[in-house]
Amino acid sequence: LASHFWFRSQRGGLAEPVVAGMVVSPGEYVSGAIENYVGRGKFQYLYVSALCLTYGMVQIQTYSSMYVSTEPTWHRIGPAVDAPEGAAHLNANLTSLAEIPLSAPANCSIPLNEWQVDTPGRSIIGDFKLRCGRENLVPQLGSLYFLGCAIGVVLCGSVSDVAGRRWAYLVGHVLLGVGGFLVPLAPNFAVYAVGRVLVGAGIGACGLASFVWAAEFLDISMRGVMSWLPNVACSLGQALATPLAYALPQWRVYLVACQLASLVGLTYWWGMRESPQWLASVGREEEAHEVLCAMARTNGVAKMPPPPPDTEGAISDAEVASVSTASTLGAAPSGGSLLDLLDHRLRFRIITMCLNWFSIAFAFFGVALFSPNLPFSIDTANIISSLVPIPFYLIAPWLVDARWCGRKGVTAGSYIVGGCLLALCTHCKQQWLFIVVYFAAFATLSLAFAVVYVWAAELFPTDIRARCLGIQSVFARIGAMMSPFVVNLGRTSPQLALCVLAAPCVLAGALDLFLPETRNMPFPATLADIEARHGRPGLKPSVFKEPLLKSGLPPPRVSAGRSNAEGAAAE
Repeated sequence: LASHFWFRSQRGGLAEPVVAGMVVSPGEYVSGAIENYVGRGKFQYLYVSALCLTYGMVQIQTYSSMYVSTEPTWHRIGPAVDAPEGAAHLNANLTSLAEIPLSAPANCSIPLNEWQVDTPGRSIIGDFKLRCGRENLVPQLGSLYFLGCAIGVVLCGSVSDVAGRRWAYLVGHVLLGVGGFLVPLAPNFAVYAVGRVLVGAGIGACGLASFVWAAEFLDISMRGVMSWLPNVACSLGQALATPLAYALPQWRVYLVACQLASLVGLTYWWGMRESPQWLASVGREEEAHEVLCAMARTNGVAKMPPPPPDTEGAISDAEVASVSTASTLGAAPSGGSLLDLLDHRLRFRIITMCLNWFSIAFAFFGVALFSPNLPFSIDTANIISSLVPIPFYLIAPWLVDARWCGRKGVTAGSYIVGGCLLALCTHCKQQWLFIVVYFAAFATLSLAFAVVYVWAAELFPTDIRARCLGIQSVFARIGAMMSPFVVNLGRTSPQLALCVLAAPCVLAGALDLFLPETRNMPFPATLADIEARHGRPGLKPSVFKEPLLKSGLPPPRVSAGRSNAEGAAAE
């Protein structure tokens, strides 16, 4: 509210004495500037579009694995042997593995070096001879990839909060570049697997950095964009993997093309500015003001007012968090750190959101990997899986901003409904009905996948936001790593596999009902902001019942007329 009055006074809406006694922290100043002065405009559209393009293009690498690990057709090149029992009509020198699987004991008694694929260079299974005891290495590649994603999001979260969003974005692209070019040059399976781990780490880092970086440039009215645009870009990136595979059947050439497409975000990194929210959270107010000035110029605002004089003597966001945390835990003041997650105001949030991310990745990728079992070709299944969720992504902004729904309603409802639909699939006897319910469940879970990013970013303070998202992403990668094993279970018991995928979703949706709604709230800068919005011991809940005033900003943090020392003590 103080920053709101400050910007109104700069525009001539209020007399200067109105803001005379108000203390505005750097974080409040940046939030107020974006909300009340910079607004929405060309700057936000350019940055969000560019970062969402990065978010979508890197996903090509995720779905490229389906096309490089297809089952090839084999033929025998060794000396003539008696054909296996049941295949006497086949010439032993031309035994086709389409008819007799190489994993069968009769065939695996023949050395692997006596078999050759009909079309070399089109599958890693044929080139690395991943059969006869080595077939389990193929699904393990998926787990290794998601393990790399987990490493990447943890690394990115720390780099992003310590060094900034720009450097975390660059680190992700470096990892992606090294791994992405190592994979197509791999002479054997071991090198290929190492490359996929590095690719996963780069994609995890790039995805997290892109999302957080883009979200922190937006005002409240535009934040709903982050619930659909990154995911639409991701779906289009997934769909792009199919025509690339069709045009480039050689897997090494195909992976080089995927790598070049996924590095498109590196071409404009050098000209992008750091997040003003992060700059303010680490005490770099002058640089934050420079970024705000650039945003204002690009959006057509003639002149950006400087920070109010009180800001220079105000306590920083980190100091506010330090005082609040110390008073709660009885410890010495300290800056924002992961230890803040032990605070009673964040414990339930982080536990519930970790379960959310585990559940959605477990179910989302489990359902996606289950799709080749449907009566479609791999190309058709991938295109359908990429396009079906898009309508749900497009209605997400309306749902997350609807008063009757909001972030909590969309996320909890999607988890519960999606989980129930997966369980319902086990009772569908007709094939067409199973396919309809299956894709309805997938689309519903995709909606939760979109909104949980936005909600998770708004539930945690700026000074630990990226690291919190990194921790939650680790649980998402654990869920993704476990999904191939559940899909493997589905080969023998599809009903049990679908129920296993559904159960954590229903549980996560039930727990979401106890989390606070963040619709129309600015990003919390510190733990103190969370405490002020949702009440604290000794204060009436009705005082904080409404999350925002009509101005879109939280209540004043320091009363007019107090000195900075008194204000800090009161906070």
